[in-house]
Amino acid sequence: MGGALASLVAVAGTLLGSFATFLFQRRTADRAEAFMWRRLTREERLTAYSGFAEAVVAYRRAQYDPFHQRLEAQDSPALVSAKAESYHRRMIAQQALFRVQLVTEDPGLVQLAEGALEATRLMAEATDTPSLENSVDRAKQALSDFVLRAGQHLRT
Repeated sequence: MGGALASLVAVAGTLLGSFATFLFQRRTADRAEAFMWRRLTREERLTAYSGFAEAVVAYRRAQYDPFHQRLEAQDSPALVSAKAESYHRRMIAQQALFRVQLVTEDPGLVQLAEGALEATRLMAEATDTPSLENSVDRAKQALSDFVLRAGQHLRT
């Protein structure tokens, strides 16, 4: 009887030890998976945010050419080409905005991104050099606001 009890205690101890080991390993695996998920999410966000900023800067640059071409000749082929490039850059910036919307849960960050895109679009409405410079300043500030908020979002 004593031997059977000792065997039963040994089996119970082994099972309890195995179960405890399983729980610790599961917890460690869950932590590793959560860490990896946070890391991948951060990398995706960094790529989306920086891609958006890059696209808006290229779009802003493309907004200059139609303005200057319009001053030289209203219906010149150069103006048509400059407008086409500006539209193309806007499309790329909008695609980048969609990526930002997909990877963030921060509605304020999305609003800042939309504001940066809109401020850049408004550069096309400039009628003279001072109004263009004013529009450029607003577009730069809007993008800067987005980048600052995106940086904060990445660090949290």
